[in-house]
Amino acid sequence: MNGAAVLPVAEVAELLEVSERSVQLQAAAGGLTRSGRGRYDLASLPGDAAMEWAGRERLKVVELPAAPGQLALELSVPIGPNLSDGDRAEAKRRFEIIEPLIAPDRFVGVWAQCGSKMGVVDLLAGQHQVSRSTLYHWLTAWRASGVQGLVTRDRSDKGRPKALNGAALDFLLAAALPKKGGYGSLTCLEICRAYGEERAWRAAHLGKALGEFERGKYARYLDERNRLSAAALLPAASYETMRTWFNRIPEVVRVMARDGNEAFSNTQEIISFRDLTAVQPLDYVVMDHRRLDLFCLIPIRGGWTLARPWLTAAIDMRTRKWLAWAIVETPSSDSIATVLKRVFLNFGLPVGLYWDNGKDFTCEWFEGRQVRTRETSRIAELAPEWRGVLETLGVRVHHAIVRRARAKIIEPNFVRTAEFDKSTPWWCGHKPTARPERFDALMDGHEAWLRGEGPAAFPTIAEVAGLYSEQMETLNERDLQGEGMQKATPTGRGWMCPNEAWKILSPRVPKRTVDPATLQHCFMKRRTVTVRNGEVQTTFGAEKYHYRLLENPQGLMILNGREVEFAYDPLDLETVALYCESRFVGLAGNAELRRMGEQDFVEDEKLRRASRREVKRAIVAAHQVYVPGVVERAARRAEVRPARIEPGRVEVPVELPAAVVAAAAAAAENRRFCFAAVDAGAVDAAAPAAAADGGEFEFFSGGR
Repeated sequence: MNGAAVLPVAEVAELLEVSERSVQLQAAAGGLTRSGRGRYDLASLPGDAAMEWAGRERLKVVELPAAPGQLALELSVPIGPNLSDGDRAEAKRRFEIIEPLIAPDRFVGVWAQCGSKMGVVDLLAGQHQVSRSTLYHWLTAWRASGVQGLVTRDRSDKGRPKALNGAALDFLLAAALPKKGGYGSLTCLEICRAYGEERAWRAAHLGKALGEFERGKYARYLDERNRLSAAALLPAASYETMRTWFNRIPEVVRVMARDGNEAFSNTQEIISFRDLTAVQPLDYVVMDHRRLDLFCLIPIRGGWTLARPWLTAAIDMRTRKWLAWAIVETPSSDSIATVLKRVFLNFGLPVGLYWDNGKDFTCEWFEGRQVRTRETSRIAELAPEWRGVLETLGVRVHHAIVRRARAKIIEPNFVRTAEFDKSTPWWCGHKPTARPERFDALMDGHEAWLRGEGPAAFPTIAEVAGLYSEQMETLNERDLQGEGMQKATPTGRGWMCPNEAWKILSPRVPKRTVDPATLQHCFMKRRTVTVRNGEVQTTFGAEKYHYRLLENPQGLMILNGREVEFAYDPLDLETVALYCESRFVGLAGNAELRRMGEQDFVEDEKLRRASRREVKRAIVAAHQVYVPGVVERAARRAEVRPARIEPGRVEVPVELPAAVVAAAAAAAENRRFCFAAVDAGAVDAAAPAAAADGGEFEFFSGGR
């Protein structure tokens, strides 16, 4: 060991079973030796406390210094005495021998009998058959290093390979931890083969000057003359040696470098375990989507299509009870709204929602125009501005950590629904390579049904929704193992089902309800429409309605030709909400029909002129970037085009007449090039430049 161990005051107080103040008083009286502020030497502690500390630290390892280029982790590794069980037993035996010299107050009789320290040393040497010098050596080692000083110190090279030098370890680490986009992950056998090739190359280039590229790769092994030094030589090593030290690379590093971030997070990172017993029902409702592992028939215009449906579900975090669900063709904010509405109506308002970070789950329809997490107590009516359904109802939103499946408790519970998929005759596996053998027969039956030769081989999406409604209710009645689900039974301890846990725990939580009329107004109906002429036009009851944004009437012109979601209340069509790509656009009001002679025509003309000015300003701003014309582009292409030399033909440069050049520039707008036969060589030289830009070329002669 490098020296005596130093302990903080809190650890010293724990070992002595006294308060930190008492430790400070003992140090002031000279009973303990300080080693800095709030730290004390282990050697000054009583023997029992030192042995207790050594017992706690026996499983810790010593931090080894890294060779140049070797692994240097920022992770903190515990440091302590590297004592085996045999070393600990030997240290304890030696300590018991010299204990009367360390703690005289515990051996008053021995000191009274011997009368002096010399007499005690002679007595101990005779009793334990050791020399006086050995006792003094042990006592000095104890005072210097504590318990670890009573045994033989470990070798300084312990844990370091004897067959590999620093350069060999550098090469092994570099080959075992591949770079992104580099040579890929090499097996240990491939690394051993590459090591042998590199060893031969370095031996052949020892003392030789390297090229500029090679000097960059071997910079740490070059001498002052930029020549490969002897430190770069690799010793001979067997495959077993390479495999042994390859396996000594920390697994956490190997997984990150060879398997990537996802494998690292799944197998190496620390896991946060929630105390689910401290959560009450409806404190958190967890939501997510899952694609079912089965095919069904989904209606389309003029027939059916075969596809895998999606399950959008909500589960209570505390009781694991499935609260609501929906089977849809494609998950979206609409399916989320359907599930939320059922939860709110059947069970009341939860304290918070815990869901994903997808576009559907971060839609401003739920969280307002700005994603907010504060709570609001007002739920009687909507605010004048559109603030989002959940903020209006006082439900707080929590988003899970990105790319952390275990962050949501609904993910492992989806496994139970996947088991139900396997029990159905339409199970198709989670990917094409996992298709069961019977799936080919199902497809043959489906093709026969399409020809009208038999019954349907697959159910409709409505039938799948009915099956899943029964299955989700069944899952709520099945015993579920997990934290907080234990119960006492006559034969011991058992497990509650989600419905049983809900029945026991839900009465303790006050139910927050909302007026169904207000809830219906929040979750308005939707339809998809196309923006035309800066407005949304739709028909209700054979009557046309024209909607423009309230704050910026011409603001919808930027969305001309695009589809938007039109959210409306059938009982109040005066004001609607518009969404584009699941993002809130704004509130739109119904524009009344114009009557002749009214001032509204003037206002419309002002809006039209303002929109034209805005568009023209945008075009002018875009024109600030220079774009060459057709003639200039043709000239640039001619400059970089390689000249073609025909066999037996000599290219003679011909200077174009000024008339030909002027005619070409004048006709550039019409993309038509006409030349008079003033000179055949001039025409041959001008034709490629004209045809290179895709223009027409016409040759004529005479008086035209």
